[in-house]
Amino acid sequence: MKALFGLRSKILLMTLGILVVTIGALTYLAYLVIYNEQEKEIGIRLQAIAATGALMIDGDLHDSIRKPEDAKTEAFLKLRKVLRKIKAQNELDTEVYTFRKDDNRLRFIVMTNPKPFVGDTYQIKPEMRPTLDEGKPSYTQIFGDQHGAWISAYAPIRDSKGKVVGILDVDYKLSTFMRELGYKLRWIFISSAVLFLLAIWISVSVSGRIVSNLKKLKNAAEEYSTGNMDVDIHIKSWDEVGDLAESMERMRESLRIAMAMLEEEQAEPPNPYSNPPGPGSMYGG
Repeated sequence: MKALFGLRSKILLMTLGILVVTIGALTYLAYLVIYNEQEKEIGIRLQAIAATGALMIDGDLHDSIRKPEDAKTEAFLKLRKVLRKIKAQNELDTEVYTFRKDDNRLRFIVMTNPKPFVGDTYQIKPEMRPTLDEGKPSYTQIFGDQHGAWISAYAPIRDSKGKVVGILDVDYKLSTFMRELGYKLRWIFISSAVLFLLAIWISVSVSGRIVSNLKKLKNAAEEYSTGNMDVDIHIKSWDEVGDLAESMERMRESLRIAMAMLEEEQAEPPNPYSNPPGPGSMYGG
């Protein structure tokens, strides 16, 4: 009965299944590792930018800005110039802001935007607490709001007495994050594809050799079944197929010798004296 799937097809399908599962799992794990590392790397870099930039801001001038109309004051314009310098020097593609705490919320004070919105409120995030309460720089993981998805970092703004009078906020867009992540993952996908093709090539080569040797053994066995013992098995393989070939070769040699001995016995004439005459013979009593 002919098999629906040959041995070679089964080996290839099994190899393909193992490769898909293994490479898929490794690629996903690599994605998680790179994602988390890049998120941390960007957060630390933003935190350093915020901490350095906060030192450039005059806390006394910042504390003098209170109302929307203060956006026209010299203090606001001077601090906005500083923020724009921070943005340009660090090649940030997002706006830079400062906040002041007002009860349980924040208010925007200075921003790099062309149109100012001094006094607008902003919800305090848990990641801001170390900066607001302890005066320590901090950064967030990726988060989303009504304006998109971001990574943010914060640093305290201090006045001449060392008191925290505000915080500096620098952001990183998720689209930029994903673009950089894509660059890093591209090499993983290329490596995975090369590994996949190499493994398939090896599987095809190995399975082809195994199937070819098994076909030789099958053809030899068919010849032996018809009594033809002159077919040699020439298979050099350091595996179970090679062991089977050696066993069949020994079996062939044994059968060939046995058949030759049997033919010799059948070819010899019968010996009349090989058996003594019975009672009914002419020499019997």
